Amino acid sequence: MKKSTLIHVVVMVVAVIAASLLASKLTADQRALLPEKATMSKMPVGGFHKFMADVEWMLFINYMGSQSTVDETNIDEVTRRLERLIALDPNLDKLYQDGVSSISVADPEKTVELLKRACENYHLRNNAEIPFYTGFVMVQYLKPANYKDALDYFKMAMQRSGGGQDQKTHYTSYYFRSLAKLMAMEEKMDERLALAEVLFKEWQNSRGYNDYAGSGEMQTQNLKERLFRALKDIKTPSEDYTPTKQVLDRASDISNKVFADSHLCINCITPYGPGESYCSNCGEAVKAWGKCKKCQRTIAGASFCPYCGTAQKK
Repeated sequence: MKKSTLIHVVVMVVAVIAASLLASKLTADQRALLPEKATMSKMPVGGFHKFMADVEWMLFINYMGSQSTVDETNIDEVTRRLERLIALDPNLDKLYQDGVSSISVADPEKTVELLKRACENYHLRNNAEIPFYTGFVMVQYLKPANYKDALDYFKMAMQRSGGGQDQKTHYTSYYFRSLAKLMAMEEKMDERLALAEVLFKEWQNSRGYNDYAGSGEMQTQNLKERLFRALKDIKTPSEDYTPTKQVLDRASDISNKVFADSHLCINCITPYGPGESYCSNCGEAVKAWGKCKKCQRTIAGASFCPYCGTAQKK
Protein backbone atom coordinates (compact mmCIF):
# COMPACT_ATOMS: atom_id res chain seq x y z
CA MET A 1 0.00 0.00 0.00
CA LYS A 2 1.31 3.39 -0.91
CA LYS A 3 2.30 5.71 1.91
CA SER A 4 -0.19 8.39 0.74
CA THR A 5 -3.01 5.87 0.68
CA LEU A 6 -2.16 4.69 4.21
CA ILE A 7 -2.17 8.28 5.44
CA HIS A 8 -5.62 8.83 3.90
CA VAL A 9 -6.96 5.69 5.59
CA VAL A 10 -5.56 6.71 8.96
CA VAL A 11 -7.01 10.22 8.60
CA MET A 12 -10.43 8.78 7.71
CA VAL A 13 -10.38 6.38 10.70
CA VAL A 14 -9.38 9.19 13.06
CA ALA A 15 -12.09 11.42 11.60
CA VAL A 16 -14.75 8.75 12.08
CA ILE A 17 -13.67 8.17 15.69
CA ALA A 18 -13.60 11.92 16.40
CA ALA A 19 -17.01 12.39 14.80
CA SER A 20 -18.45 9.56 16.86
CA LEU A 21 -17.08 11.03 20.10
CA LEU A 22 -18.35 14.49 19.15
CA ALA A 23 -21.77 13.11 18.23
CA SER A 24 -22.01 11.32 21.59
CA LYS A 25 -21.11 14.48 23.46
CA LEU A 26 -23.51 16.61 21.45
CA THR A 27 -26.28 14.08 22.01
CA ALA A 28 -25.64 14.12 25.77
CA ASP A 29 -25.57 17.92 25.81
CA GLN A 30 -28.74 18.08 23.74
CA ARG A 31 -30.59 15.73 26.09
CA ALA A 32 -29.45 17.81 29.06
CA LEU A 33 -31.00 20.88 27.43
CA LEU A 34 -33.98 19.02 25.94
CA PRO A 35 -34.72 16.02 28.18
CA GLU A 36 -37.96 15.35 26.33
CA LYS A 37 -35.97 14.48 23.19
CA ALA A 38 -35.32 11.02 24.65
CA THR A 39 -39.04 10.32 24.32
CA MET A 40 -39.49 11.82 20.87
CA SER A 41 -40.20 9.73 17.83
CA LYS A 42 -37.13 8.14 16.20
CA MET A 43 -38.84 8.28 12.80
CA PRO A 44 -36.61 9.80 10.09
CA VAL A 45 -38.72 12.93 9.69
CA GLY A 46 -35.73 15.15 8.99
CA GLY A 47 -36.10 17.19 12.19
CA PHE A 48 -39.61 18.29 11.25
CA HIS A 49 -41.17 16.76 14.37
CA LYS A 50 -43.21 19.85 15.21
CA PHE A 51 -44.51 20.15 11.67
CA MET A 52 -45.46 16.47 11.66
CA ALA A 53 -47.08 16.93 15.07
CA ASP A 54 -49.26 19.75 13.69
CA VAL A 55 -50.29 17.55 10.78
CA GLU A 56 -51.04 14.62 13.08
CA TRP A 57 -52.98 16.93 15.40
CA MET A 58 -55.26 18.02 12.57
CA LEU A 59 -55.73 14.39 11.58
CA PHE A 60 -56.54 13.55 15.20
CA ILE A 61 -59.16 16.32 15.37
CA ASN A 62 -60.74 15.08 12.14
CA TYR A 63 -60.76 11.51 13.42
CA MET A 64 -62.33 12.51 16.73
CA GLY A 65 -64.95 14.50 14.85
CA SER A 66 -66.03 11.30 13.14
CA GLN A 67 -66.49 9.50 16.47
CA SER A 68 -69.60 9.92 18.57
CA THR A 69 -67.74 8.96 21.77
CA VAL A 70 -64.62 7.23 23.05
CA ASP A 71 -65.31 3.75 24.40
CA GLU A 72 -64.01 0.18 24.22
CA THR A 73 -64.54 0.10 20.47
CA ASN A 74 -62.05 2.86 19.65
CA ILE A 75 -60.02 3.57 22.81
CA ASP A 76 -56.99 1.68 21.48
CA GLU A 77 -56.92 3.69 18.25
CA VAL A 78 -57.39 7.01 20.06
CA THR A 79 -54.62 6.14 22.52
CA ARG A 80 -52.29 5.09 19.68
CA ARG A 81 -52.80 8.42 17.95
CA LEU A 82 -52.21 10.34 21.18
CA GLU A 83 -49.00 8.49 21.96
CA ARG A 84 -47.75 9.13 18.42
CA LEU A 85 -48.49 12.83 18.86
CA ILE A 86 -46.64 12.93 22.17
CA ALA A 87 -43.67 11.18 20.58
CA LEU A 88 -43.57 13.80 17.82
CA ASP A 89 -43.95 16.83 20.10
CA PRO A 90 -44.16 16.24 23.87
CA ASN A 91 -44.31 20.02 24.43
CA LEU A 92 -47.62 20.54 22.63
CA ASP A 93 -49.72 21.67 25.59
CA LYS A 94 -53.08 21.61 23.78
CA LEU A 95 -52.44 17.92 23.13
CA TYR A 96 -52.82 17.20 26.85
CA GLN A 97 -55.56 19.70 27.62
CA ASP A 98 -57.76 18.86 24.63
CA GLY A 99 -56.51 15.50 23.40
CA VAL A 100 -55.71 13.37 26.42
CA SER A 101 -58.90 14.57 28.11
CA SER A 102 -60.88 12.66 25.47
CA ILE A 103 -59.90 9.28 26.96
CA SER A 104 -60.37 10.21 30.65
CA VAL A 105 -63.66 8.37 30.99
CA ALA A 106 -62.82 5.32 28.87
CA ASP A 107 -59.31 4.84 30.29
CA PRO A 108 -58.57 7.04 33.34
CA GLU A 109 -55.42 5.06 34.22
CA LYS A 110 -53.83 5.80 30.85
CA THR A 111 -54.99 9.39 31.07
CA VAL A 112 -53.23 9.85 34.42
CA GLU A 113 -50.09 8.19 33.06
CA LEU A 114 -49.88 10.59 30.10
CA LEU A 115 -50.73 13.64 32.18
CA LYS A 116 -48.12 12.79 34.81
CA ARG A 117 -45.47 12.75 32.10
CA ALA A 118 -46.64 16.18 30.98
CA CYS A 119 -46.45 17.50 34.55
CA GLU A 120 -42.79 16.47 34.66
CA ASN A 121 -42.02 18.15 31.33
CA TYR A 122 -39.77 21.15 31.97
CA HIS A 123 -41.17 23.07 28.99
CA LEU A 124 -44.68 22.80 30.43
CA ARG A 125 -43.64 23.86 33.93
CA ASN A 126 -45.82 26.99 33.85
CA ASN A 127 -48.96 25.21 32.70
CA ALA A 128 -51.41 25.00 35.61
CA GLU A 129 -54.25 23.29 33.74
CA ILE A 130 -52.35 20.04 33.15
CA PRO A 131 -51.65 19.25 36.84
CA PHE A 132 -55.15 20.37 37.76
CA TYR A 133 -56.69 17.98 35.26
CA THR A 134 -54.38 15.21 36.48
CA GLY A 135 -55.83 15.58 39.96
CA PHE A 136 -59.34 15.98 38.58
CA VAL A 137 -59.16 12.65 36.72
CA MET A 138 -57.78 10.98 39.85
CA VAL A 139 -60.78 12.01 41.95
CA GLN A 140 -63.52 11.92 39.31
CA TYR A 141 -62.78 8.93 37.10
CA LEU A 142 -60.33 6.58 38.82
CA LYS A 143 -62.03 3.71 40.63
CA PRO A 144 -61.43 3.98 43.52
CA ALA A 145 -60.66 7.67 43.57
CA ASN A 146 -57.09 8.56 44.52
CA TYR A 147 -57.53 11.63 46.73
CA LYS A 148 -54.12 11.34 48.36
CA ASP A 149 -52.08 11.66 45.15
CA ALA A 150 -54.53 14.16 43.66
CA LEU A 151 -53.67 16.62 46.43
CA ASP A 152 -50.12 16.96 45.09
CA TYR A 153 -51.38 17.83 41.61
CA PHE A 154 -53.99 20.32 42.83
CA LYS A 155 -51.26 21.95 44.91
CA MET A 156 -48.99 22.02 41.85
CA ALA A 157 -51.74 23.74 39.86
CA MET A 158 -52.16 26.32 42.62
CA GLN A 159 -48.43 27.01 42.73
CA ARG A 160 -48.16 27.34 38.95
CA SER A 161 -51.24 29.43 38.53
CA GLY A 162 -50.64 32.90 37.22
CA GLY A 163 -54.23 33.47 36.22
CA GLY A 164 -56.93 35.50 37.86
CA GLN A 165 -58.50 35.01 41.25
CA ASP A 166 -61.30 32.86 39.84
CA GLN A 167 -58.83 30.31 38.49
CA LYS A 168 -56.92 30.12 41.78
CA THR A 169 -60.17 29.78 43.70
CA HIS A 170 -61.19 26.90 41.43
CA TYR A 171 -57.97 24.97 42.06
CA THR A 172 -58.10 25.70 45.79
CA SER A 173 -61.66 24.44 46.09
CA TYR A 174 -60.68 21.06 44.65
CA TYR A 175 -57.66 20.90 46.94
CA PHE A 176 -59.72 21.47 50.09
CA ARG A 177 -62.53 19.17 49.02
CA SER A 178 -60.10 16.36 48.19
CA LEU A 179 -58.40 16.86 51.55
CA ALA A 180 -61.81 16.66 53.23
CA LYS A 181 -62.75 13.52 51.26
CA LEU A 182 -59.52 11.88 52.37
CA MET A 183 -60.14 12.84 56.00
CA ALA A 184 -63.73 11.56 55.85
CA MET A 185 -62.55 8.22 54.46
CA GLU A 186 -59.67 7.75 56.88
CA GLU A 187 -61.54 8.88 60.00
CA LYS A 188 -64.98 7.63 58.93
CA MET A 189 -66.66 10.97 59.50
CA ASP A 190 -69.34 13.16 57.95
CA GLU A 191 -67.97 14.60 54.67
CA ARG A 192 -69.48 18.03 55.21
CA LEU A 193 -68.05 18.23 58.69
CA ALA A 194 -64.70 17.04 57.35
CA LEU A 195 -64.60 20.02 54.98
CA ALA A 196 -65.42 22.37 57.84
CA GLU A 197 -62.66 20.77 59.95
CA VAL A 198 -60.11 21.14 57.12
CA LEU A 199 -60.97 24.82 56.65
CA PHE A 200 -61.06 25.47 60.38
CA LYS A 201 -57.61 23.92 60.83
CA GLU A 202 -56.22 25.97 57.94
CA TRP A 203 -57.79 29.10 59.40
CA GLN A 204 -56.16 28.39 62.76
CA ASN A 205 -52.74 27.66 61.26
CA SER A 206 -52.49 30.34 58.61
CA ARG A 207 -54.45 33.37 59.83
CA GLY A 208 -53.80 35.03 56.52
CA TYR A 209 -50.61 33.26 55.47
CA ASN A 210 -50.77 31.07 52.40
CA ASP A 211 -48.81 27.81 52.50
CA TYR A 212 -50.08 26.50 49.17
CA ALA A 213 -50.86 28.89 46.35
CA GLY A 214 -48.17 31.52 46.79
CA SER A 215 -50.72 34.35 46.65
CA GLY A 216 -53.37 36.01 48.79
CA GLU A 217 -55.87 33.23 48.06
CA MET A 218 -55.63 31.71 51.53
CA GLN A 219 -56.03 34.94 53.43
CA THR A 220 -58.09 34.78 56.58
CA GLN A 221 -61.12 36.45 55.02
CA ASN A 222 -61.13 34.01 52.12
CA LEU A 223 -60.95 31.06 54.51
CA LYS A 224 -63.74 32.50 56.65
CA GLU A 225 -65.96 32.83 53.58
CA ARG A 226 -65.28 29.19 52.64
CA LEU A 227 -65.88 28.09 56.21
CA PHE A 228 -69.11 30.05 56.39
CA ARG A 229 -70.45 28.18 53.34
CA ALA A 230 -69.29 24.82 54.73
CA LEU A 231 -71.04 25.40 58.05
CA LYS A 232 -74.13 26.64 56.25
CA ASP A 233 -74.23 23.37 54.28
CA ILE A 234 -74.13 21.41 57.54
CA LYS A 235 -76.85 23.50 59.13
CA THR A 236 -79.14 23.19 56.10
CA PRO A 237 -80.51 19.62 55.99
CA SER A 238 -81.91 18.29 52.74
CA GLU A 239 -83.57 15.14 51.41
CA ASP A 240 -80.19 13.46 50.97
CA TYR A 241 -78.46 14.87 54.04
CA THR A 242 -79.43 14.84 57.70
CA PRO A 243 -76.64 15.78 60.12
CA THR A 244 -76.38 14.06 63.50
CA LYS A 245 -76.54 16.01 66.75
CA GLN A 246 -72.83 15.45 67.21
CA VAL A 247 -72.11 16.98 63.78
CA LEU A 248 -74.41 19.94 64.48
CA ASP A 249 -72.80 20.56 67.87
CA ARG A 250 -69.32 20.52 66.37
CA ALA A 251 -70.43 22.90 63.61
CA SER A 252 -71.80 25.25 66.24
CA ASP A 253 -68.54 25.02 68.18
CA ILE A 254 -66.50 25.97 65.10
CA SER A 255 -68.93 28.77 64.32
CA ASN A 256 -68.55 30.24 67.82
CA LYS A 257 -64.76 30.17 67.56
CA VAL A 258 -64.48 31.70 64.10
CA PHE A 259 -67.53 33.94 63.90
CA ALA A 260 -67.88 35.12 67.49
CA ASP A 261 -68.06 38.74 66.35
CA SER A 262 -69.84 38.11 63.07
CA HIS A 263 -73.39 37.99 64.46
CA LEU A 264 -74.49 34.65 63.05
CA CYS A 265 -77.38 32.54 64.29
CA ILE A 266 -75.88 29.52 66.05
CA ASN A 267 -78.67 27.31 64.75
CA CYS A 268 -78.69 28.03 61.02
CA ILE A 269 -75.58 30.22 60.42
CA THR A 270 -77.71 33.10 59.12
CA PRO A 271 -76.49 36.68 59.75
CA TYR A 272 -78.74 38.88 61.87
CA GLY A 273 -78.81 42.64 62.30
CA PRO A 274 -78.37 45.07 65.21
CA GLY A 275 -81.06 45.04 67.82
CA GLU A 276 -82.52 41.71 66.68
CA SER A 277 -83.19 39.15 69.40
CA TYR A 278 -84.36 36.28 67.19
CA CYS A 279 -83.14 34.84 63.91
CA SER A 280 -85.38 35.86 61.02
CA ASN A 281 -84.65 32.55 59.26
CA CYS A 282 -85.30 29.95 61.95
CA GLY A 283 -86.64 31.83 65.00
CA GLU A 284 -83.74 30.84 67.25
CA ALA A 285 -82.89 33.30 70.06
CA VAL A 286 -79.68 35.20 69.27
CA LYS A 287 -77.32 37.38 71.28
CA ALA A 288 -78.45 40.91 70.55
CA TRP A 289 -75.90 43.52 69.55
CA GLY A 290 -75.86 47.18 68.57
CA LYS A 291 -77.97 48.30 71.56
CA CYS A 292 -77.28 51.14 73.95
CA LYS A 293 -75.65 49.89 77.12
CA LYS A 294 -78.09 51.91 79.21
CA CYS A 295 -81.42 52.39 77.44
CA GLN A 296 -81.17 49.31 75.17
CA ARG A 297 -82.33 51.17 72.07
CA THR A 298 -80.71 50.17 68.76
CA ILE A 299 -77.76 52.46 67.94
CA ALA A 300 -75.36 50.25 65.97
CA GLY A 301 -71.96 51.88 65.40
CA ALA A 302 -72.56 55.03 67.46
CA SER A 303 -70.00 56.25 70.00
CA PHE A 304 -72.73 57.89 72.08
CA CYS A 305 -76.39 56.98 72.36
CA PRO A 306 -78.48 59.62 70.54
CA TYR A 307 -81.38 58.89 72.91
CA CYS A 308 -79.76 59.02 76.34
CA GLY A 309 -76.22 60.26 75.64
CA THR A 310 -74.47 57.29 77.22
CA ALA A 311 -70.92 56.64 75.91
CA GLN A 312 -70.74 53.25 74.20
CA LYS A 313 -67.00 52.66 74.33
CA LYS A 314 -65.95 49.69 76.44
